Amino acid sequence: MNPVPQQDLWSAVDRALEAWLAPPDQSLTQTAASSTRAGLPEIAVAPTQGRLLEVLARTIGARRILEIGTLAGYSAIWLARALPSDGELITLELEPDRARLARENIARADLPARVEVMVGPAVASLDALRKLGTTPFDLIFIDADKEQCPAYLEHAVALSREGTLIVVDNVIRRGRLIEEHSGDASVEGVRAMMDRIAQEPRFAAAGIQTVGAKGYDGLLIVLVGKPPAREASSADTLELLLAHNTWSTRELLRLCQRIDEGSWHRRFEIGPGSLHDALTHVVGAMFRWADRLDAPPQTIRPSIEETHRRSPTELLALLEQASTNLEASITRARARGLGTMQDVVLGGTPYRFSLGAMIVHVATHGMHHRAQCLNMLRHLKVPGVSDELPDLDVLAWSMLASTGGQSR
Repeated sequence: MNPVPQQDLWSAVDRALEAWLAPPDQSLTQTAASSTRAGLPEIAVAPTQGRLLEVLARTIGARRILEIGTLAGYSAIWLARALPSDGELITLELEPDRARLARENIARADLPARVEVMVGPAVASLDALRKLGTTPFDLIFIDADKEQCPAYLEHAVALSREGTLIVVDNVIRRGRLIEEHSGDASVEGVRAMMDRIAQEPRFAAAGIQTVGAKGYDGLLIVLVGKPPAREASSADTLELLLAHNTWSTRELLRLCQRIDEGSWHRRFEIGPGSLHDALTHVVGAMFRWADRLDAPPQTIRPSIEETHRRSPTELLALLEQASTNLEASITRARARGLGTMQDVVLGGTPYRFSLGAMIVHVATHGMHHRAQCLNMLRHLKVPGVSDELPDLDVLAWSMLASTGGQSR
């Protein structure tokens, strides 16, 4: 039996792999050197791991990447290089001095237009991104304090879409991952995250042990799947209305995935004026009314209608996030009592509504806008779309669920 390879051999193999597959360049070399000069801990990914991150991002065609844990910006540079010219990477760093150094290194790599460094506790930054209703990310790299891995995973999933890759570094902890009572908060944090992943049917995950220049450790790769479908079997009227609202909006967005961008943004004298604007309005209202149900002290997040244009696929991911947020807000509203009165400001004018009235509004608000969208799709006369428009009423949804049918 061959002896177990030791660190010298592992490092030598890493050097060979780097020479073949990830040769050093000036930007990365200077970034690593700046980290050493600043006395930062030697915890950045190895070049071979950086190349793996870049390859993964390119493989899935990532346009939006989130990194939790910046340090000097070494892994951010690898990830940002995988992005198209209009892509975006947001990286989160706790320490202002490290963030400043990372920005300098990213600028030296000629990537500042693609990278935003957010400073502050990562959980607070993640909360802020969620409240903004930011477009879901295609790849999320978690490389920060392992004690908070469960919280980071929860936020990562909320900021994901179906098909998002979540990569977590340093999960093997030199083999201590299998210790049930390690007394090490970082090990316990990783184990709690692994338990959560094992219990979630949406996830397809793989853990990989690694050796190399960084010693013995490993990483986790999680593929986020489709949220479980809501059934039409509830006897609760509000639950039925909310589930139907999400389903019917999802059906329209899936249909819009089959049209070209010009049709998606074509202007009509119907409702908000285009399929993009009407469906963005429907999804955005779900976010806003979830906040209004909780306010105060919940701050109303900015409208997603006032930011950049989105594709039907991006809106689909936001729809799932909005639906989850709304369900949580309604659960809290029920606990307070649906007859509870709440102050709401609309267009600068204050009003007073019951929580029940607010929920009924958001559950039914999308109906007339979806009818407008069906009208727009008929005007477009796109073969295979305009002649296959779905019935979006509650009975059609219930029949589909009762027969075990699949949505279009």
